[in-house]
Amino acid sequence: MPHGELYAFFYSPNVFAQDSVNENLFYTKALVNAMAVYHQSFGDQSALYNGSRYGEYLYKFKEGDPYFYSPAPVAGTVMYDGIKYDNILMRYDEIRDELIINDQGNRIQLLKEKVQYFNLYNADFIHIKKDSLVNNFISSGFYNLLYKGKICLLKKEIKTSRDELSIGTELQISIERNDYYYIKKDNKFYLIKNKGNLFDVFEDKKSEVQQFIKANDLSFKRDRQNTLTKTTAYYDSLKK
Repeated sequence: MPHGELYAFFYSPNVFAQDSVNENLFYTKALVNAMAVYHQSFGDQSALYNGSRYGEYLYKFKEGDPYFYSPAPVAGTVMYDGIKYDNILMRYDEIRDELIINDQGNRIQLLKEKVQYFNLYNADFIHIKKDSLVNNFISSGFYNLLYKGKICLLKKEIKTSRDELSIGTELQISIERNDYYYIKKDNKFYLIKNKGNLFDVFEDKKSEVQQFIKANDLSFKRDRQNTLTKTTAYYDSLKK
């Protein structure tokens, strides 16, 4: 090797280190993409099937069902253990807060800690792990990501079963559903129960937010999700 090249090599260690980092990042990204293509192309989705067998409910429900949107499995997308899988038959059990996939008649409950996100019925869900050092407003589990920007709006549908005895002493089970909304701002989660909570989070732009809600005829009581989604996006636009 010529002396000039040796000199340039040792004279620029930072450049060399930066190039190495970039190459490593490029290699890692390429490897992940190649693995995903391999799994998709050859149908090798064995990584998805290392969960536990899902136990179906052994009784019928008088009202409602445990699943998000519909009890029928439909094709969705899941990012599992760093690999994205498309067109996977899935259901989301909101009572147990578990994602279930179907494979040739087998129903498998995925390992929750390996699910980064999934999309089902055009709704995006992310997995959040509770951080006890931040606050206790949010628990670990899957959350519907309604808006993502510098701040985020999340929704948690919680379903619980209620046992009832009919006149003939036959046990009947109904589903109760409660929706909770959270705003993530400055790496903290805020539970939004009413407009007052919303204005507290958006206090620095409270006047503008109030005017926006009024001008667009938005109603927290009439259509909470739509109001929160549009208002959050508007507030985020003010911060740019």
